[in-house]
Amino acid sequence: MLHRENKIKEYHTSSAANLLKEVMDYYDITQKDLAARIGVSQKNISDILNRKRFLTEVLALRIEKIMGISSKLLLALDSNYKLNLAKANINNQQKSSPLFLKKYDWVNHNTSNLSFN
Repeated sequence: MLHRENKIKEYHTSSAANLLKEVMDYYDITQKDLAARIGVSQKNISDILNRKRFLTEVLALRIEKIMGISSKLLLALDSNYKLNLAKANINNQQKSSPLFLKKYDWVNHNTSNLSFN
């Protein structure tokens, strides 16, 4: 359960791991305890918290049932996090790859002068 006196983090750039860590810290739940409650290994929880693995729909639903955190929120956080990683990768590739489309100086963007006879 989150309380108003807790600082609000910007989750749009965070994964579900950040929210899970925050709730685990608040309730003093260990990785081993959470793993046992949702039926996975402690290694699985560790991988999720360290962003080596992301939540599946089934795990998100189990966490929702045990911790009361919306499964939709958890999945959205991970999805947005992965999308931001992909965008960063694409932006880095665009700078160095000749394969991405580029505007050419000789292309005239003013089409009002064109006549179609």
